[in-house]
Amino acid sequence: MECAGVPRPQPAQVQAARDELIKLDNAAGIAALPEMLALALVHAAGRDKKSEVLLQLALRPEKTLAKESKRELQKLKQKGVQVQEIRPQGEAVLKPLPEAEAPSCYASSIDAYGERAVWWARPARQGVEVVQAVISDTKGILAADALGLSRRSYREFVKRLPRSNVVTTAEIPKDHARQLIAEAEAQGTRNGFAPPSSYADALRLLGPAPETPPPSPGLSIELGDDALAHQLAGAALFEDPLFISWIPEEDALRSFALKVDEIAVSQLYIDAAQRRQAFGRAAEEAALAYFTPQRRTLYAKRLLEMAHVLASAGRIDAAKTALAVSRVLPDEATNPFSRALFTHAVQDRLEKEEPAAEPLPAGTLITP
Repeated sequence: MECAGVPRPQPAQVQAARDELIKLDNAAGIAALPEMLALALVHAAGRDKKSEVLLQLALRPEKTLAKESKRELQKLKQKGVQVQEIRPQGEAVLKPLPEAEAPSCYASSIDAYGERAVWWARPARQGVEVVQAVISDTKGILAADALGLSRRSYREFVKRLPRSNVVTTAEIPKDHARQLIAEAEAQGTRNGFAPPSSYADALRLLGPAPETPPPSPGLSIELGDDALAHQLAGAALFEDPLFISWIPEEDALRSFALKVDEIAVSQLYIDAAQRRQAFGRAAEEAALAYFTPQRRTLYAKRLLEMAHVLASAGRIDAAKTALAVSRVLPDEATNPFSRALFTHAVQDRLEKEEPAAEPLPAGTLITP
C-alpha cells in the first residue's frame, strides 16, 4: 500500500475492517474506514451479493466509494440478482419552466363555417410540447397534431402564425385554449362526428379539461355607456375584413338570393326606393327564419371569441361591436347584424337604380 502511495493503515483500522468483513451490513462502519480498506470491503460485498449495504453505500456522499458501489450493483444486475433501483439524488439539472415563463397559447380568427385553429402549449424538459388543432363548433375536431419543439423553434413557429387582415391570430390563456378543444370535441360527438385518430396522441399531452370552464377573454373588454350604439352598429362588422367571408349556410343563402332576384326584376316596384324596402323586408324574414335559438347561441359564442381576436389586433371599435351584439343576439332573432349577414352577401344582385327613360324623338308634337 505504501508503494502505491497510500498511507499505511493503523492496526486498529485493520481490525475494524476485519470486523466489518464478517457481517458486511454496516454502511456507516465501512465508510468510516480508510478509502482503500473501504473499497476492498465494497468488492467483498459485491462477491457476497450484499445488495442492501451496496445500495446504502451508493448513496453516500463519498464520491469514490459511491461510484464503486454502483459499479458492483450493476455487476449484480448483470448476473440476474434483483437489485433495487437507485432514485436520482438532488435537484434536476433541467427544471420545468416557471409558470411566468410558460409558452403562450394562441387561437386564430373564426371563418364563415365556425372553424378555427388552436395552439395549446406547455413547457417540457426538452423545450415545448404543442398541440395544434383545427376545430369546428359544429363538426368537432377536424385535425390534431402533437409536436415537440425546442423553445427557439417554438418562438419561430409563433412568428409564422397567420396575422393578416383576413385571417389573424390572438394569444389566449392556456385553460381557455384547452376548453375550446374540449368543447369542440363534445359538440362534434353530439353531432355524430368522430375526431381523427391523431387526436389520441394529442390527448396524452392535453390532459383533462378544466373542471370549471374559464371565462372567455372577450368578456374583459369594457363597453362603457356605448353598448346600445354598438348593438345598432352590428351591420358595420361586415365591413371588417375578418367578417367579409361570413355568410349564412348554403340553402338559406340560395333561397334569399332567389328572392332578391325576384325583387330586382319585379314590375311591382316602381322605383329603386321601393326595391330597397322590399330588399330589407326579405332580409328581415330570412334572418327570422334562419336564426333559430340554437343558431343565435352559436353565433353569440363566435362573436364573443371574435371580440377578443379583434381587440388583440387593435380593432377596438369592432371588438366592442362584436361583444355588444353577442350579448343581445341570444334574445333577438332580427337585428342589424342578423340582417346584414344576408344582405352583405348579395348586395350587388339588387338593382340600385331604375334604368333611365329613353329620350323622345326630335320634333314630336306629342308630349307625355
